[in-house]
Amino acid sequence: MTPRIPLSRPALGPLERRYVEDALASGWISGTGPYLERFEAAIAERVRRSHVVAVSSGTTALELTLAALGIGPGNEVIVPALTFVAPAAAVLTVGAVPVLCDVSPVDWTIDPVRAGDLVTSRTRAMIAVNTLGHPCDHRALARLGIPVIEDAAQSHGAAVGASPAGSFGRVSVFSFHANKAVTSGEGGCVATDDGDLAARIRLLANHAMSPDRPYVHHLVGRNGRMTNLTAALGLAQAQRWDELVDARRRIGDRYVDQARELGLGSRPTRRGVTPSCWLHTVVTAPETRNRMIRLGRDAGIDVRAIWPALPSLDLYSGRTPRPCPVAVGASASAAWLPTSADLTDVEIETVVERVLRPVAGASA
Repeated sequence: MTPRIPLSRPALGPLERRYVEDALASGWISGTGPYLERFEAAIAERVRRSHVVAVSSGTTALELTLAALGIGPGNEVIVPALTFVAPAAAVLTVGAVPVLCDVSPVDWTIDPVRAGDLVTSRTRAMIAVNTLGHPCDHRALARLGIPVIEDAAQSHGAAVGASPAGSFGRVSVFSFHANKAVTSGEGGCVATDDGDLAARIRLLANHAMSPDRPYVHHLVGRNGRMTNLTAALGLAQAQRWDELVDARRRIGDRYVDQARELGLGSRPTRRGVTPSCWLHTVVTAPETRNRMIRLGRDAGIDVRAIWPALPSLDLYSGRTPRPCPVAVGASASAAWLPTSADLTDVEIETVVERVLRPVAGASA
């Protein structure tokens, strides 16, 4: 049964419709076209990068970046133990080994001290995920001396001081999946200031076909292109960036106020950081978290547990050189509440009254 209040839904309007209909009318619906160029330029300006390559998904962006950096069999890539599975899966896809690192209790992003202990002669990079929209301690990670791929998939509109998420590391990636604050339905991008790296990623995303001579291939590539039709939707959303990001942040602030009144917690944050509100996260005792999910299901409200810590998955359980207690604990105690830019006051109040207030009363 479809939940009455979904976990997330895209906030689409007349601008999106106009751009998509224009792309349809033009006939440019595949992997080239003017909306792609405009979309890439809009994202580059937003995240203050010199080059952006739009691709078919955030996961594709990770895979192409790893391949462009020459990472493959025999190499290791450090990945946080608390994240959606895509970063670790991307490492396996290129034939390298993901090495799982625990997250910091300060902000639930990859712990720079623990990461430093995991660096070996085989380490080629780190994927630093801005977990739940909270930027990593990129300054500390940079001191480790290995290439950092900033996974900004969930952190549209986040910042460290005045520096926006997506501007850190040698290269950064975004996702524009339908549950993100800024969406193109599916889709992602790679952002970097390294022109040679951007050109290599663009080449690999287009079957590694020579730009000078069609159907000549000197490398093994793939089809990772974003379509002009997808970019039309993405451009409209990118032009509404502040509106969409601010709306989710206001919703998150309301949840925080309500949770505080009821004695429930929120995910930890680091001083000097402005997180984005991708999906608002409530933190409580594991048994209370599980009851929230049951209450939501019974009321038609899509409340979900966050991802399992990667070491708890059979595919990754042997890839953790050291225990990851912070990631495991966070995974067991956190849940997402419905978060969309157009979530109504009535819907927010329904979540509070049918989910938050009952569990707070029971645990008091």
